Amino acid sequence: MTLSPEAPTAVPDGRHGVRPPRLVAHRGAPRVRRENTMPAVAVAEALGAETIEIDVRRTADGVAVLLHDETLGRMWGDARCVSAVDWCDVARLGNGLDRIPRLDDVLERLDGCRSTLLVDLADASDAMVAARTVAAFRGTTGVAWRGAPEAMSALRSVLPDADVWLAWESLEAPTAADLEELAPSTLDLDIAFLTPCTVEAAHDLGLQVSARTVDDDEPALWAARLGVDAVVTNDVASVRAAYAAAERDGWPDPDREPGETEVASRAQALAHRIAHEVIAFTREHPVGSVTTKANPADLVTDVDRLVEQHVRSRVRTVFPSHGFTGEEYGAAPGDRHRWFLDPVDGTTNLANGVPWTSMSLCLTRGGSPLVGVVADPWRGEVLEARRGRGAMLRDRPLRLDDAPRALAGAVVGTELDGHRPWAGFGAFLDALADRSCTLRVQGSGTLTIAQVAAGRGIGGCVSAFDPIDHGAAVLLVHEAGGVVLTRSGPVDGFPPVGEPFLVAHPGAADELHAVWTAALAAD
Repeated sequence: MTLSPEAPTAVPDGRHGVRPPRLVAHRGAPRVRRENTMPAVAVAEALGAETIEIDVRRTADGVAVLLHDETLGRMWGDARCVSAVDWCDVARLGNGLDRIPRLDDVLERLDGCRSTLLVDLADASDAMVAARTVAAFRGTTGVAWRGAPEAMSALRSVLPDADVWLAWESLEAPTAADLEELAPSTLDLDIAFLTPCTVEAAHDLGLQVSARTVDDDEPALWAARLGVDAVVTNDVASVRAAYAAAERDGWPDPDREPGETEVASRAQALAHRIAHEVIAFTREHPVGSVTTKANPADLVTDVDRLVEQHVRSRVRTVFPSHGFTGEEYGAAPGDRHRWFLDPVDGTTNLANGVPWTSMSLCLTRGGSPLVGVVADPWRGEVLEARRGRGAMLRDRPLRLDDAPRALAGAVVGTELDGHRPWAGFGAFLDALADRSCTLRVQGSGTLTIAQVAAGRGIGGCVSAFDPIDHGAAVLLVHEAGGVVLTRSGPVDGFPPVGEPFLVAHPGAADELHAVWTAALAAD
């Protein structure tokens, strides 16, 4: 099933008939005690979590222990991989009760308690050790499992009747064929991929639905209204309190929309934070996998996917009912608001070590842009705009004057159409050269357009408008006082999708537009 961005958001009645989902404590109670420790498990159980999720790894001598990371560094200050360290050495880390526990000790701790365990596994070898540990346990603690498909397949070889939660990272709902091998009981969704259609499709297949990781009231209430069966959270107490308040006072009306000013203010603050998070991640995360999409020149990296999943989750946390369209995972349905994201514009540059890429994030309402940010990881810059409120770079307003500008000695930016020149490219290059104006192709359409708003270059053009790639940059140009043009002249909002467009300094817009349209016509 492919989701349509226009699909209706079907939710249960806003005040009646909504049942709070089961609460799954993520890594115990990490906001109270250190994650994946016995105190964290005990606090989660005391807070009333129906299920406690833990991460399990194996030691060098085959002991199943609670640890999320492959190494001991982040939590325990030891850079070694836990799989290379014997249990006796692992047991010495930490102090007091804040130590790495064994899985069998946790099973005994919860024996006879109401809370069950959800064991998260990243590796098939870890799964074998964890499965044997559970198989040898003689108590009554209930255990379910989630993790990578290869880990779940290994688990099944030891525990053929294990209760498996299928981790699902797609906006397309699963089919019966997707479920055949692992026969899961539950579809486990990151909140980035939680949609009404997916919940409905999963229930139709007889699956329960779990949403992760939900720590704030608004997305928790939204997930409940969608009908999810479980919510994974770092903050059991707060989410439980939100559900109790909704049952007592009435569930929020899903049809109530905040005013545009409120939405735009919150969205601008959120987009600003996201942009800085993406800058840090893109700079620090080495490119791992590189694959292709439409052709061998159309690249995608793990950074593209990880950034998009992060941004989707951040937006969903604040605006759960908004629609979202991203470069890598497609369109999710929503209300009149829709976010457009290109996580890495200039992926070919990124994959080849060229430091000229960007992220584009734009919020629209009814098709009109409200907020846009362009993040430049390699210069650490965030260019941002809000409709009617201007454009900014750091604390400096961006404003292009109306003084006439000559093309001679100026720079105009453009991008290839994929990896080929667009129709009219050669004629445009020649016409600019005749006017002593230089044409640049640097590899990120988002930056090519956004730089004009910052006064860097006299203009820029792209062969086909797409709000995913260019929405934020076009808003920046408008709010900075620049001109956005199609073949027929200036436009106030977005250019038509798929149409070539030009942005220009107002003092050079007429001449540059004439040169550009003549080049398009000549070809």
